[in-house]
Amino acid sequence: MKLKVLLILMLAAVTFTSYAQDGGIRGKVVSRNGRVALSNVQVKIESLGLTATTDKDGNFIFENLPAGSYTVLFSTPDFEDLNLMVRVGDEHVQDLKSVIIVPSGPGTVLDDAVFAEFDSDSSSSDTQALPSSLSSSKDLFNNIASYRFSEMRFNVRGYDSQYSDIYLNGIRFNDAMTGYGPWSLWSGLNDATRNQENYTGLEASDFGIGGIGGMTNVNARASQMRKGFRVSVSNGNQMYRFRAMVSYGSGQLDNGWSYAFSVGTRQGGNGYVDGVYYNSYSYFASAEKLFGQNHRLALTLLASPSERGAQQAATDEAYALFGNNYYNPNVGYQAGKLRNSRVRNTHEPIVMLNYTWDMSGNTRLNAATSLRFGKNGYSALTWNGGPDPRGDYYRNMPLSDQTQIVPGITSGETIYFYDRDAIISGSVWDGLIDYDQLYDRNHFIETESKIAKLMGDQYRSNYMIEERHTDQLDYNLAANVEHNMRNNMRIVGGVNLRVNRTNYYSQVKDLMGGDYWYDIDKFADRDMASETAAQNDLDYYWATGHARIARVGDKYGYYYRAHLLETNAWANYTWGIGGFSLGVAGSVGYSNMYREGMWRKGLFPDNSKGDSKKLDYLTYDAKLSLGYKFSGAHSLEANVAYMQQAPKFATAFVSPRTRNTTTPGLKAEKVFAADLTYNLNLPYVKARLSGYYTTIEDQSKVISFYDDSRGSFTNFAMSGIDKRHYGVELGLSVPVWNGLSVVGALSWGDYTYTSNPDFVQTVDNIDKIVLKDRVNWDGYHVESSPQLAFNVGLDYRGPRNWFAGVNFNYYDNLYLSMNPMYRTATAVKYYANVLTSGTATPEQQATAISAIKTIRKQEKFDGVYTLSANVGKNWYIHRIYMLGFSLEVKNILNDQDIRTGGYEQMRMSKVRGNGGEQIYGRFPSKYFYLFGTTYYLNVYFRF
Repeated sequence: MKLKVLLILMLAAVTFTSYAQDGGIRGKVVSRNGRVALSNVQVKIESLGLTATTDKDGNFIFENLPAGSYTVLFSTPDFEDLNLMVRVGDEHVQDLKSVIIVPSGPGTVLDDAVFAEFDSDSSSSDTQALPSSLSSSKDLFNNIASYRFSEMRFNVRGYDSQYSDIYLNGIRFNDAMTGYGPWSLWSGLNDATRNQENYTGLEASDFGIGGIGGMTNVNARASQMRKGFRVSVSNGNQMYRFRAMVSYGSGQLDNGWSYAFSVGTRQGGNGYVDGVYYNSYSYFASAEKLFGQNHRLALTLLASPSERGAQQAATDEAYALFGNNYYNPNVGYQAGKLRNSRVRNTHEPIVMLNYTWDMSGNTRLNAATSLRFGKNGYSALTWNGGPDPRGDYYRNMPLSDQTQIVPGITSGETIYFYDRDAIISGSVWDGLIDYDQLYDRNHFIETESKIAKLMGDQYRSNYMIEERHTDQLDYNLAANVEHNMRNNMRIVGGVNLRVNRTNYYSQVKDLMGGDYWYDIDKFADRDMASETAAQNDLDYYWATGHARIARVGDKYGYYYRAHLLETNAWANYTWGIGGFSLGVAGSVGYSNMYREGMWRKGLFPDNSKGDSKKLDYLTYDAKLSLGYKFSGAHSLEANVAYMQQAPKFATAFVSPRTRNTTTPGLKAEKVFAADLTYNLNLPYVKARLSGYYTTIEDQSKVISFYDDSRGSFTNFAMSGIDKRHYGVELGLSVPVWNGLSVVGALSWGDYTYTSNPDFVQTVDNIDKIVLKDRVNWDGYHVESSPQLAFNVGLDYRGPRNWFAGVNFNYYDNLYLSMNPMYRTATAVKYYANVLTSGTATPEQQATAISAIKTIRKQEKFDGVYTLSANVGKNWYIHRIYMLGFSLEVKNILNDQDIRTGGYEQMRMSKVRGNGGEQIYGRFPSKYFYLFGTTYYLNVYFRF
C-alpha cells in the first residue's frame, strides 16, 4: 500500500535532434493507426502567421525561423488537432521526426506509459493496520478482527496503518517516509516475533504514547523466545506453496546468557494468479546477557530477504476476456517461460542493541538503538518509444471505444462500428506481454550521428526492465525510565531520536537483449526542442557532451535523497484508587525533512540539484484515560486524544523525482479522537463493546499522472483533506458446551470525507501552477476498507488437544478508491455549461445532470459473505516432544466474484462535441478479487 509518483507515456517517443543548418522545424506527420503517412495536413505557427501543408509522404518544413519557442498546430479532417511546443535555436533545424496524430473517432486519449506504479502490490501487508500476525492479541475484538477480516483488507476503525504504532524491542519502526507498518521487515520470522504486547485504540503504553489505531511492541530478544527447538513445514496455495522454518531458544542459562536463532524460507507460486510467487528467506539471531541481577544487554540481528512477484488490478473487461478474475497484466512468456515484470526485491537487515538496568525495585531504565539498511527495489517494464506492450493497455482492449460514446452526440452508426470492432478485437486478445517480441525490437542499432559515433554497432534498448529503489538508512535511539510511586501511582517517560536518509533512484535491471540504455527524459525530448532540457543528469551531459549510457546495474532516470530528523520526549502517568483509574500522557517533538537532489534535471537546472527548503514542524500528542471497574466482571474505559503530526515526505513534494518544489498548502495534520468501552467478563460470556469518534484534518496527498484534459504529465497536489470516522466495535465469546464456544465480532463505522480539498496542478515540463481549484469530496466515503464487517463462528477445544472452528463472515459498505479529477469542475465543464446556457432543452438538461452524477458517483461494492474452517491437533510425546498440525480452509464456498478493493483510473476519456467543446468521461475502474478456496497446512515438531 502505500501512494508513489506515476510515469505516463504521452503521445509517442519523439527525438528532437539538432542539425547544423538554418533555424527551422521539420517533421513527418503519421496516423496513430498503422503509422501511415498523412498528406494535406495543415501545419501552423500562428504566432508567426506561417502555414505549411504536408506532402504525399507526410513531410513538412519551416525554414529561416528566428530563435524562440513556438506552438505548432496540426489539423486535418477526421483527426484530432494536435498542439506541440517546439523550441528553435540559432542555425538549427529541429527534426520532430514522426508526429503522430489521432483519429477523431475511436481512442481520443493519449498513450500512458507506465501507469502500473499506481497499482497495489497485493503481496504486501504493510498497508494493513492489523495483519494476521496479531491474531494472538488478548483483546477480544482484535483477536477476531485482525485475522478473520484480513481477507478483505480490513483496517480497524478505517484507519490507515500509519495510525497504528509498531515497535520492535521498544523502538518505533513505522516507515519513516510513509508511516506504513513495517511488517515485511520481519515476515517469515513467526517464532522469533511471536511475543507481542498489544494495546488497542487510544491506550498509551510503557514504550510510547501511541497513535489512534493502537500499538504493538514485538519482543524479539533471545530471552523472549520460546525455549527449545521448533521445526515446521507448511503447504498452501494462497501466496506461496511451501514454507519451512527452524528455530531455537536456549532460555536463560546458568551463566546469564540467552541465545536464540530462527531461519526460514517461503517458496513457490500462487494457486490462482499467474506470476505471483515467493522466493523468500528469513533469518534471526539474538544473544542476551544478564550481568549480576540488575543489568541486561541484548544484541539482535534479523532480516527477511525476499523476491516476490506482484499482481496488479485489472478491469472487468480484461477479467472476462481472460476467463476468470485472476488475470495479471504484468506477465507474459519469454522463450516459453512465464515472466512477471513487477517483482519486489528486498533485503533490509536490522541490527539492534538493547540495555536494561533495574535501578531499584521501583525504577527501571530501558535503552535501545537500531540501524536499518539494505535495498528495496520494485521492478517495472519501461520503454522509450513505440506501442505500449501491456496486454490490458486501454487501446489493446476491445471495448476501449466505448469510452468515446456520449449520449446525444455519438451517432448510432459509430456505435455500431465500435461494437463490430470490439468483437473482432476480442477474438484475438490474449492479454500477455510478448517478451520475445520486445527482445527482437531491442536489436536496434541507433543511426543518430552522436549516439552512433559513441556506440557503434551496439544495440540500443527501446524496452527494458527497470528497478525503482527506496533504500533506507534508518537510525533510531530510544530510552525511557519506569518508576512506581506510592498510592498506585506510576510514571514512565522517555526520549526518541530518528535520523533517516533514503536513496530514491531507478536502476537498469534487464536490457532485454540490448546493450545499453540512452538516458534521456522521453517526455521532455518530445515537448522541448532543447537537447539540454531532455537530460536527466545535466552535469554529466555538460562534462561528456552526451546523455548517460546506462547498462545493467547503473542508475538512470532520477536520483535523489530524502532526509528526515525526528525527535520527541514523552511521559505517561497513571494512578488508580479503588475501582477508579486515571491516565495522562503527552509528548512534544520536532520534525525536519528536506530533499537532496543528486542529479541536475535538464528541465529544472536551478531547482533540482542540492538541498530543498527545510520543512520544520512542531509535533505534540495529548491523551487522557479514565476507567472504572465496577467488579471483576464489569468495567468502563473512556479515552480522548488530540495530536498534531508532521506530514510525510511522500506527500511533501510535488514531484520529487524531478525537482525541489514543495506541496502548496502543506500543513501539520491535526487529529482528535475519543472512544468509550464497556468490558464484560463472566464465566458464561465475555464481551467488549466500544464506540469511537475521530476527526483528521489537513491531510495532504500528491498524485502524478498523465492528464488527458491537458495532454501532459502532471502532478495533482491536494491539501486540506479532512475525514471523520465514527462507529462501534463488538467482540463476543460465549462458552456453550464441553469446549464449544460461540464467538463473534462486529465492526460498523461511517468513514467520510468532510471537506473539499484545495488542489494545485503543475505540469512536469514547466515549473508553475496551471490549475488551482477544489476537489468536491465532502460527503464521499473513505475507501479501501469495509465499513461493515460481521463474524460469527464456533470454536471447539476438545480433549487430547484437538481444536477446530468454523466461521461465517459478512462484509458491506466497501467503497472504491476515487480519482479526484472526476470531482473537479474541469471534468464536468461541458455539462455545467449546458445547464447554465439558458438555451438547453429539458431533455438536454436532464442528460447533463445524469452525466455529472455518473462522472462523480463513487462505486459501492455489493455485500458479500465467506465461510472458513480450521482443524488441528497436538501430540505430546514422553512429555518432552510435541508434534502437531493445523489446517485452515478459507472461502469454502469458492466464490470468485468478491471484490476486495480497486480504484478508478486516473485517466479521463476525451471526445469533441458538436461545437468543438471537449467532453470528458470515465474510464473503466480496476479491481482486485478474493481468491477462491484456499488452504494452509502447517506441521510442526517441538523439542
